[in-house]
Amino acid sequence: MVEQFTTAAEAVGAEVKRFPTMNEAVNAIRTRAAGRAVAASALPPPVRSALDGLDFVPADALHTAEIGLSFAQAGIARTGSLLLALSDPAGRSATALPPVHLVILDAATIVADLSALGTTLGALLSSPGSAYLSLITGPSRTADIERVLTIGVHGPKELQVLIVEGN
Repeated sequence: MVEQFTTAAEAVGAEVKRFPTMNEAVNAIRTRAAGRAVAASALPPPVRSALDGLDFVPADALHTAEIGLSFAQAGIARTGSLLLALSDPAGRSATALPPVHLVILDAATIVADLSALGTTLGALLSSPGSAYLSLITGPSRTADIERVLTIGVHGPKELQVLIVEGN
């Protein structure tokens, strides 16, 4: 599934990097984000802790972030899409405002197609509080103006998926 996901994601303009451990993915994030303002959506506590020391911008300054960071709930191999749970408005902004979006994806959560996400979607939508789910396929693109494809107008110009294949 990882190979199929990678092929599909790269076909729509995403950059995919694979890591054997979360620590190696975190080190890659630290390297990429060094000296840059970072906006993050909700991250699992161990990941957030591992990233202590990065220049995370406060919620009222998300427009100044150079890099957005998020954690995918799942990946869809057929389309190279990512499922993000973004119930917090600041988390949504963190994935849409910065020109670069880095997404951590656990390889074990990659499924064949959208229909295979039924149980996951049901659980996320029935959890307490409001649910806002987003499917992201490649960097932002539009062809609104004279049918000329433009990247990065309505969101990040660059999408990088960091697949973690081990613990």
